[in-house]
Amino acid sequence: METPQPFNQKQRDVFARMLVQANERAQAELESDNDLDHRVESEVLPKLAEERSATELIAKVRKLRREVEDAEGALERLGFDCTDDWISLKWDAPKTLRQALDAAKRSARQDRQRSLKKFDLGVLGVWSAETADDARKIVEGLL
Repeated sequence: METPQPFNQKQRDVFARMLVQANERAQAELESDNDLDHRVESEVLPKLAEERSATELIAKVRKLRREVEDAEGALERLGFDCTDDWISLKWDAPKTLRQALDAAKRSARQDRQRSLKKFDLGVLGVWSAETADDARKIVEGLL
């Protein structure tokens, strides 16, 4: 019967290094945590959704998202963009749309200026009024 040979430090280092290298090779061959999570989710979540009767709702949401994307694309091709409470022109909207919007803005500013002009005229009238009663009449007429 042979007596076991002593296990020296150099041998321990070699065996440990072999195990470390084998571990590294095994890790390289296995999928990453992210890939593993993704694979498990893609396998398990459909089953869980079916168990919870969520598959019809998922299909409905997906269909509605496609419809929203299609509608947004059509809207963008026309030159518009929108949020839940606002409509705007895209930066590359047709020139005629931009011109129409600019004309409407100019018109609104002019209307505003016309409505405010009476107050400017009223101030001039107050400064040129002969009596306080004349000034009061001007102010009452504007208020």
